[in-house]
Amino acid sequence: MINKSNISLLLQVALATMCIFLLMRSPKQVYPVSKQKTIVKRIEGKETVIKEQGKLIDNSKKVIAELNRGLFDLQAELGEVKKAKDTFKIIQIQDTMIHVLYRRDKAKDAIIAAQDTTIVAQRYIINSQDTIITSQAFDIKKLKKQRNISMLLNGLLITGIIIK
Repeated sequence: MINKSNISLLLQVALATMCIFLLMRSPKQVYPVSKQKTIVKRIEGKETVIKEQGKLIDNSKKVIAELNRGLFDLQAELGEVKKAKDTFKIIQIQDTMIHVLYRRDKAKDAIIAAQDTTIVAQRYIINSQDTIITSQAFDIKKLKKQRNISMLLNGLLITGIIIK
């Protein structure tokens, strides 16, 4: 017949085996994740890119505003020259307007490119922060699981000690 000391010894051996098994196994993570510090450094790099692109956008907007003012002046001047029916001056003003419109178009293209770069950087930051959150959720889940297993093992040990 099995006595209380043998049951206690069997419980202790079983718990020790479970503890060793739990300590030896590796955590199961679906995707390998960079360390959080590495991800944060990459995010800071992207934030720098966003600031630089923001400055470029602001400068391009100032250039566009100046070109628009020049276009309004040229348009007013063109109206006066049309009244005078001076075709030579009309052609010069229209050529200048075409050149200004071309420069404004290039400035707008620069803004669009900078905004695209900013959007890509912001998407990267969002995805990186999602990765950090997922990684932290995995760590929290792992800690909760370890806590629960620890409580179960402690309960079994206490039960074994009481039985002994």
